[in-house]
Amino acid sequence: MAEIDNSVIQPGGGYIFVAPVGTAKPTITDPTDPGVAWETIGHTSLDELPEIGRDGDDPETLGSWQNRKLRVTSPDVTYSIAFQSIQSTSLTYQLYFGGGESAVQVDGSFRIPSAPQAQEKALLLVIVDGENFLPMWHPRVSLLGSDAVGMDPEGFVTYPIKGTLLGHSSIGNALGEWASVAA
Repeated sequence: MAEIDNSVIQPGGGYIFVAPVGTAKPTITDPTDPGVAWETIGHTSLDELPEIGRDGDDPETLGSWQNRKLRVTSPDVTYSIAFQSIQSTSLTYQLYFGGGESAVQVDGSFRIPSAPQAQEKALLLVIVDGENFLPMWHPRVSLLGSDAVGMDPEGFVTYPIKGTLLGHSSIGNALGEWASVAA
């Protein structure tokens, strides 16, 4: 593989969008505008950038009496995207508290449900590095608050939200597609 300088991405900025489950992968020409179906999450924390997580077992080497390293297992792995929203909006509350649109009241306030329900959405994360950007599209993600709301008198109120990547039939039950950045 060739060394491609433009494919080395420094996450200097970025955008997170949600849309209804199964929303098609957009063609990104402007990282701030993936199309009408997509709604921005808004401001997210600069101090704690989005994190792609991996949870599951490590591969295990299995052997036989004759060959100690005969096979390697393919363990079950769950992937996630965690981010810190810093906007106190109904969309943030829906994702954090798991209330959905029905929890938004007529006056714009948000009614926190006693039993949170994860919100399933399509999710698009676009990492921006100058003129280069890296779109990461996931047609089905289960989103819910993942930790305590953070408060810092020298910072912002933060709403930690974790999205678990789920398979979707539109892409053969795969979890999503990430673009390759090439020269």
